[in-house]
Amino acid sequence: MDKKCNSIDFFLVGAARCGTTSLYNYLNNSDDVFLPNVKEPNFFSDVDSPNTEDYKLPKLGEKYHTKIIKDINVYNALYANAHKNQLKGDTSPSYIWDTKVAEKLFEHNPNAKILISLRHPVDRAYSHYIMNYYTGSDRNHSFEDALSATKNHIWGSCNQYLEMGMYYNQVKAYFDIFPKQQIKIMVYENWTENLEDEIKNMFDFLGINASDSVFNKSIESNKIQPVKNLFLLNLLRQNKIKETVKSVINQDKIDKLKSYFFSDSKEIKKISPEFRRKLSFSFKKDIDKLTALTEIDFEQKWKV
Repeated sequence: MDKKCNSIDFFLVGAARCGTTSLYNYLNNSDDVFLPNVKEPNFFSDVDSPNTEDYKLPKLGEKYHTKIIKDINVYNALYANAHKNQLKGDTSPSYIWDTKVAEKLFEHNPNAKILISLRHPVDRAYSHYIMNYYTGSDRNHSFEDALSATKNHIWGSCNQYLEMGMYYNQVKAYFDIFPKQQIKIMVYENWTENLEDEIKNMFDFLGINASDSVFNKSIESNKIQPVKNLFLLNLLRQNKIKETVKSVINQDKIDKLKSYFFSDSKEIKKISPEFRRKLSFSFKKDIDKLTALTEIDFEQKWKV
């Protein structure tokens, strides 16, 4: 295969826990778009993962949420089935966290469109903590304890919850390099509230139409599932044990067993309004700069 990377037409670069999985699925419902079976290839970012599965080559026909792909031939192969008239996209949230990626994407395709979804930084942080807690990456039993814990810089289990919501420098990296008209900021609270209109606006930005099938097909989100027997589940998640289990049981059966033994119907505890307000204040300066950069009044939208 040619050593030159496929030309990707658009990038959904983040941020993490800001609805990129839902956006991936809406985009993937369109015949005019080609997205690989790996939702987050992480090809252009310098990130890593504690999960050894993320480094294994993706198998043909199987779907994956995350992979760490560094081989250009493997990355190219993800797009092997794309038609010439389809827009090719990459939806890796690590691309906004790693601020060096913007320059790499411009070098790859200076005409690429950039999509960025941003959520209230405290809500994003809390959602990130809850995800890490239930997936075993964070063993702290409260958000407050998690915020004061030693920082883990590994992307696949990162606990820089507040830092990742300091959006200004992350977004500025793209505004410094790409023409403004090639960047679309999607406010998470807006597009989840006015879904159909905002998704159509996203498709318009990409230069394609959002057909009825985009909304009629089922959409999966990266929803957090509360679990019980967390200690046992975390034990089974250890790489060596997980690999042994996967060698004798296929993923479909594993998912069914996990659902039966570990799924919990209880609601996830919400962050207290008082603590949310306190944390929100710490983002005010960053949000003011973000507003000036993007000309979007985030202070008003997020009530900071």
